[in-house]
Amino acid sequence: MESYDFVIVGGGIVGCSIGRQIKLSHPEKSVAVLEKEGRVGAHASGRNSGVVHSGINQKPGSLKAKLVVRGSRLLREFCREWKVPMREVGTVVVARNSQESETLRELQRRAQANGVPNVQLLSKDELRKVEPYAEGDEALLSPSGAIVDNAKLVQGVADDAVRSGVSLILNAKVKGIVDKSDGLTIETANSTYQAGFLVNCAGLYADRVAQMMNVGRDYTLVPLRGDYYRIRPERAYLVNSMIYPPPNLEMPFLGVHLTRRTDDAVIIGPNAMLALGREKYRDASINWLEALRMLTDIRFARLISDLNFLPIALHQLKLSLSKEAFLKEAQALVPTLVEDDLIQDQSGIRAQLVNRKGRMVDDFLFERTEKSFHVLNAVSPGMTCAFAFAEYVTSAIFGEITPETA
Repeated sequence: MESYDFVIVGGGIVGCSIGRQIKLSHPEKSVAVLEKEGRVGAHASGRNSGVVHSGINQKPGSLKAKLVVRGSRLLREFCREWKVPMREVGTVVVARNSQESETLRELQRRAQANGVPNVQLLSKDELRKVEPYAEGDEALLSPSGAIVDNAKLVQGVADDAVRSGVSLILNAKVKGIVDKSDGLTIETANSTYQAGFLVNCAGLYADRVAQMMNVGRDYTLVPLRGDYYRIRPERAYLVNSMIYPPPNLEMPFLGVHLTRRTDDAVIIGPNAMLALGREKYRDASINWLEALRMLTDIRFARLISDLNFLPIALHQLKLSLSKEAFLKEAQALVPTLVEDDLIQDQSGIRAQLVNRKGRMVDDFLFERTEKSFHVLNAVSPGMTCAFAFAEYVTSAIFGEITPETA
């Protein structure tokens, strides 16, 4: 039985970053990352839009807000050092009426509170100079918004972790965890490992792993599928940067937006549709066991009975079923788009944590025991914050900070 001081469950961007950070900060400790797939970043980390957020959306005082600006800087520095494709294209949030203009000013206030540099309001004419085909009365520009090749980023972090001495173990799905007096016994599909301490970064299955240790009983993860289209290459000139609508500040979603990727393709999305399975992407089939567990969970029942959430869920379903509806969302930002411009692209699953009251958790959330640390919620901007979050978690594990003093 292989034994490690620290075992990280989950080889996404958060798990790889934490494993790397523990080894860099405490090189005398043995560290292993267990990933259930045959490669790192196979799910959420490799299926998102690759946006490096600048920090204009996060509510001041939240852990996300405290980590996003530093996380963005560290991520961009890592990309430059290790030649991971990354472009600082900037983020543009477009307002089309007076109510949306009020939201822009709230985002500007949040940006200032969070320490986001060089954020500025643009007039209609100034917007046209940045995004000639975008339509709006005014806009908010955040120049530090960037785009990264997310799959190569996760692989780069994993490679650097291995260079630092971390053991990366693939095809190692955790089946059970036994807490013994001398440590933890972690049973996987192919082997068994001994750990002094476990860090749960299992993403879509973080609640299940936590519950193996009787942790996180007040929460469940609800999978939300995000679909993307891309603009046909000859029309990609319509977008220079990342164009967003003003967000609904009461919900943890940013709306359908347009993003120029590092390969110069332009993608549109995502929506956020309830998925009947934690790994059900474009597949029309249903994971009946997972669907049944979700539909009979009181926390899920309370979520969908929320009168504020239900119309949003129905609208997101419409976006998933209708290309015309998806196009309409995109045309609100770039009116010259037509249906033939849109080509179906990837889908991803967002692991949305829901509490006992049926409310979606918007901030990072974790629980810990004497021998474990469970990252229960690390949704967007989890990738942007990954390096700063890894510093935070490592310091918390080693008692260098507490959540109250961080």
